Amino acid sequence: MLQYFSKIFGWWLLSIIKFVIAPFAMIINPGGKEHWSFLETILICGSGAAIGTFIFFHFGEYIFNWTAHHLRRPKRVFTRINRRIIKIKWRYGFTGLVFFSVIISVPLASIVAAKFYRHDKKALPKLIFGFFAWSVALSILAYFFKTIFR
Repeated sequence: MLQYFSKIFGWWLLSIIKFVIAPFAMIINPGGKEHWSFLETILICGSGAAIGTFIFFHFGEYIFNWTAHHLRRPKRVFTRINRRIIKIKWRYGFTGLVFFSVIISVPLASIVAAKFYRHDKKALPKLIFGFFAWSVALSILAYFFKTIFR
């Protein structure tokens, strides 16, 4: 039983660190003895991403709130990169962040969401739901590849 939970913990860590790889690693697993079902893959990867999202969102929220109250900021200089970030934020918004979150990883997506959307009460649940949706999509894709390359 302990061994089973230690394996799940390892998959959670992989889901937090590099979410896009976790479902493929769980399902395809060419030389491994583990056989994870479709539902187990979705639940383990989705819950791992949810845990990571919760931790990093609140960590980023804490850091940004603390720096806003305790550090004096110099006058902002709008560079080309700053303008590009703001343009992307206005053009794609939170939906774009959720869409690209699978590529940029759980910690980075959560911290970016905390930076720009920490005052929105629905931001964290939407991000967690987005990762669960990505978990389903990536698991379907991984099972598709597994059946093709057998």
